[in-house]
Amino acid sequence: MPRERILVIDDETNIVNSLKEILSDEGYDVLITEDGLNALDIIQSDPPDLLLLDVWLPGMDGIEVLKTVKTYHPEIEVLVMSGHGTIDTAVKATKLGAFDFIEKPFSMDSLTQSVKSALGLKKTRPIKKNNAALLGFATLIETQKAIKTHSQSNSALLFLGEIGTGKEYIAQEIHQKSSKSNIPFIKLNCASRPAHEINSFLFQSNKDVTTSKTNNLNTILSQVVYLDNVDTLNQTIQKKLFNALSPDQTEQQKILPSRLYISSSKNLKELSQQNLFNPDLLKIFNNTTVNVPSLRENSTIIPVLIRNHLEKVSQKDGLPVPELDSAALEALCQYHWPENIRELHSVLDRILAVATSRNKISLNQIPLEISQPKVQPKKTKFNKLKYPQQRTLKRSVVLYGSGLHKGLKTGLILQPLPPESGIIFSHISSGQTIPARLENIISTNYSTTLHKGKASVATIEHIMAVLHMYNITNLLIKVGDEVPVMDGSSKDFCELIEDGGIEEQGTSCRELIIDQKYVFGTQEKGTSHISIEPSDRFKVSYHMEYPAPIGVMDHTFEYIDDKNFKKEIAPARTFGFMKDIAQLTKMGFASGGNLDNFILLGDGKVINTELRFENEFPRHKILDILGDFYLLGKPIRGHIRAYKSGHTQNIGLLKILTNAEL
Repeated sequence: MPRERILVIDDETNIVNSLKEILSDEGYDVLITEDGLNALDIIQSDPPDLLLLDVWLPGMDGIEVLKTVKTYHPEIEVLVMSGHGTIDTAVKATKLGAFDFIEKPFSMDSLTQSVKSALGLKKTRPIKKNNAALLGFATLIETQKAIKTHSQSNSALLFLGEIGTGKEYIAQEIHQKSSKSNIPFIKLNCASRPAHEINSFLFQSNKDVTTSKTNNLNTILSQVVYLDNVDTLNQTIQKKLFNALSPDQTEQQKILPSRLYISSSKNLKELSQQNLFNPDLLKIFNNTTVNVPSLRENSTIIPVLIRNHLEKVSQKDGLPVPELDSAALEALCQYHWPENIRELHSVLDRILAVATSRNKISLNQIPLEISQPKVQPKKTKFNKLKYPQQRTLKRSVVLYGSGLHKGLKTGLILQPLPPESGIIFSHISSGQTIPARLENIISTNYSTTLHKGKASVATIEHIMAVLHMYNITNLLIKVGDEVPVMDGSSKDFCELIEDGGIEEQGTSCRELIIDQKYVFGTQEKGTSHISIEPSDRFKVSYHMEYPAPIGVMDHTFEYIDDKNFKKEIAPARTFGFMKDIAQLTKMGFASGGNLDNFILLGDGKVINTELRFENEFPRHKILDILGDFYLLGKPIRGHIRAYKSGHTQNIGLLKILTNAEL
């Protein structure tokens, strides 16, 4: 008959050795460890029958170990030991499933008797192991190992995982357990911070290093920085980061915060293959990447997350920790959680806020979208065109940046609106509203500008293109005089819409179906013109003839869904020639058209950046068309063909369509 196995977890060497000797003499097979995480690793590979668990442990304390073990291995009996025992600790350990709580110093006779009793009870109530749950246990251990490993170094780290998976939380855990835990942990969101701010925060010039600017430099070096949404950084800063982190760089070139963490919810490997993320920078993190799984991939950890959050909130409120009945827990565990841990915590907070009792949470207290999830009908890729629904955002979202032409710091707030509201801009200072309609266009010079009353808003085309392709029909956009340009493309606006979540409003939206050809301009070679003709899909074709390095370029975009727009068109940036930039600057424009948000052309070449697509220029022109055409306020079924056209021609064709009363 195999001997019963006991794992002793205690960081006091004399106690561990004594227990091993005595319990071995009693006929038990005894394993020992001084670390809570090591204990979980042992349990994962070969679960023991009993744990002798100290409360105060390095790395991961005994209560956390107890929680984890009882969640994934309830068949293991646990005796909790402590030399600083309190009634509260004893009660907590017992509630979490400990067989007994033993205060140090203890007699060996009483201890061995408790061991026999616990193992005797275990024989009377065998519990079947849940193999699915054990997968969650393995994932948790891997996460804890990553925290332990990376907290023992000061290397830069990359965190990858979906939105809301807890990447920042893990980074903070690593920080708190590292030698730099006394240094402030600063988060910078690359999607909402202007590029020049991030650049000045991360890097110092050699001149700064050798002059009197030491106070600022010391401030930067005394911070640990977490860069969120690093995929939104422009190529220039990405390259500077690579140079700074590369091991063959000089110390003066490595002026960075004391430690750097970067994170992304995107597939950086895929982006690097599309030249949207620096592949050399990605290689820097080959051995220092922390991959954080989604809740869909790791649903078995949900009970632990629920319990931890309920305990945290209840402790803060001074209220008892509620229990979930089996039906409520099952509903929460089976939900797909598209926004992961962030959404789970939000739902739990909602439940607690309206709960009539804090003792027990039942199924009828779980939100209907979770307890009774709708079965989504299968859609063909043509559904969005044939049966469009009005849509808005689930929640308000905010984005910061600067204007392209005026260069001023600006931002926007997107807020949901009810059906039949349309797209409405609201001046953030005056409150003046400007519906996104043709009749409110005041200018098409360099960008599309709306005006009503005493308020105007410029450069609307990039955000309008995204709303068009994501079929957002009702939305309030609070903004200043100009929509922020970000990096000169629409990709940041895509992220913003996805962050807010899309809500189907159950009201149909009229589709504009083109039944004949309409033309604005003279269709002669060399003359700018634009037309639209019947088609079973929505397509845009653009032909351009520009001086070098552009030359003759073409591109056709066929709308399938927001995903192909986000991949093929949204990343394409604004561009201009040196000669035009000089003139615009004299006129007070293009102050924001700097190296961070503008493709600058001159001397027959691209001066300031690398192209994201070989034909990025016609793709951006298509982006402008998509934005301008959404001033119709409805989806379109037709084929737009543009020849060297700009905003003026786009709006001209829209007016023809409107007058035709389609």
